[in-house]
Amino acid sequence: MSICDGCISRYRTSGSTILASTYHTRREAYDHYLPKSTCPFNSVNFRNLAPMCHECNSSYKLAKNPLQHIDPLRKANAGARRKTFYSYAVVSPGISIDLTLATVDIDNLRKEDIALNVTAPGRDEELEAWKEVFGIEERYKAKCCGKNDGKYWLMQAVDECANAGNTSQEILQKIQRNADVSPWAEANFLKKPFLMACNQAGLI
Repeated sequence: MSICDGCISRYRTSGSTILASTYHTRREAYDHYLPKSTCPFNSVNFRNLAPMCHECNSSYKLAKNPLQHIDPLRKANAGARRKTFYSYAVVSPGISIDLTLATVDIDNLRKEDIALNVTAPGRDEELEAWKEVFGIEERYKAKCCGKNDGKYWLMQAVDECANAGNTSQEILQKIQRNADVSPWAEANFLKKPFLMACNQAGLI
């Protein structure tokens, strides 16, 4: 998993925020992944300090404990413990994303028009924690609806079909290659399922 679990760049950015890298003179703040309020002895554990973008840290995670299940109906601590992705894991969690669109009206695309299926085989608890703590589904859907994100991806693909002589299949094959080689660049891991959904809806 990533260090900044809610983000798109290496699963490390929000809809708009990029986590500062080694090329920046300023870095993001460190988050206490397990919060100091509930896990005080981990406050001095360096492996509990994770670089996190401002939006993930200050707008979504806040003081949530990823290990603590929250009752989705009462929005209260359900008392149950769960697994969570480890910020410094070196093995990929195997997350995959599938998308379907309930409309072909892309100009007026809303989050409610997008069915987003995020899976990680054998990692259901970790996935639940990741999605809930960082608002993953809401943020990924918002990115697909964005004028400079999903709508722009589609515009590029349609333009390639019309002006570059590429077929929709050739465009999707290129997107697939890009997602396999550089999934985090230009949010290719999300761009691929979005454009595949657009193709299935007859938009490309």
